[in-house]
Formats: sequence, C-alpha cells, structure tokens
Amino acid sequence: MTSIKVRDRRYRANNPTTPAHTLEDLSTDTDRHVRIGVAANHNTEPEILVTLAADTDPRVRQNVAYNANTPPDILTTLATDTVDGVRRRVAHNPNTPPHALATLVSDIGSVRLHLSDNPNTSPAILDVLAADDSPKLRACVARNPHTPTTTVHDLTTDPVPEVAHAATTTGRANCLHRYANTLPEPDRSHALLLVEAGFPGWPDQLATVLDTQRTITITGSISLRDPAAVTIHT
Repeated sequence: MTSIKVRDRRYRANNPTTPAHTLEDLSTDTDRHVRIGVAANHNTEPEILVTLAADTDPRVRQNVAYNANTPPDILTTLATDTVDGVRRRVAHNPNTPPHALATLVSDIGSVRLHLSDNPNTSPAILDVLAADDSPKLRACVARNPHTPTTTVHDLTTDPVPEVAHAATTTGRANCLHRYANTLPEPDRSHALLLVEAGFPGWPDQLATVLDTQRTITITGSISLRDPAAVTIHT
C-alpha cells in the first residue's frame, strides 16, 4: 500500500465503504493519520482493533475506544489508559462493561460526564455521581434510565433548575413507562408515545402524582388519545 499516495490511503482508511481486508492492510501504515482513520472505521474487524489498541499514538487508541466493534476486554484495558481522551471515549462507549465503567467513577470531570450518560453504568455508580459538583453531570444522571428511582426523586429538589427539571421529567417518564407496560395494545403504544412527546395534554393532577414517585393506578376509559378523561388513584 505504500506505493499509493498517502492522501489516497487516508481517504480509504476513513471511507465507510472500504472493505475489511483493505483496512487490515492499512492498519500497519507508517502514516499515523491512516491508522487513526482505520481505528475509527466501523468496517474494521475486532481483531485489528485489538492490535491498534496498543498503538503508540493516543488518537489511534481514542478511536479504538470509540469504535462499536472494539471487544469489551479491550475497552476494559483502555479504561486505564494514561491519556484522558482515551478514557473519555471508553466512558462514552455503550459496549464498555459495567465493571470497567466503575473504575472511572473518580476520574476527571469530562470522563465522569460521559460515564453518567452511559446506558451500561450501574445504578450504584449513578447513585455516586448524583452527588457530583457539576450540575451538567447531575442532569445527565437524572436523565439516565438506570438511575435508581429514589435518586431521581432526590434530584427533583436540586437547587439548579436544569437538574431539577431533568429529574422531574425522568421521574414522570419512568412512572408512566411502568404503568404503560401493564396495558394491552394499542393503549400501551399510545401511552409510550405520550411519554416520548413530553406528556402533552395530560392533566395537572397526573403530573403532580408522577412527581411524588408514588405507585399509581389509572382507571376509566383509558382513552390515552384524550388524557383529560382519565381518572387517577394513588
């Protein structure tokens, strides 16, 4: 491949249509930008990413940590990388195992921010992150679907409005999700659509009940197309 101009090799390394065997050839290129591109390419095979994870260039390792094809055990190794940019991408990758994410709980703020948003972060770690000094991070914790209900409820009284609003919205969504999953179709789908839309048309009574995080029972016609007709019992 060295007979091909470096500009063309870089283009192939970054091209999402480049076949895996070509990316394998490019993975040992002497030009760092070619290897950076290969590490980011979603056509790169896991075994090639394993090799690139040991590259001396931190940008190559960063892209390996971000790549969806990177094996979990390699992400676990990269979680201890000396470069914070690598660890930040490990914290962001949804394929990173929970035990590897747990090692990042005391890392620098930018790493913890991605950790708070990762769907693989355990409830116990999210509980710890909920006490972070950063309002932006606490808001991410509040929005994470795996944050414990009691923690979300505590965050509804956060002194920072952005955090309190995120927790209130998440609390309502979690509560209504649990309720919606007890319904037959098509009511279940209608309820979940209302959650995604931000509860348009739902009466203030429902919002108040959901904010308390209490168990609710909703009776009546269950006409979720007309939420005002619903009766709420707590």
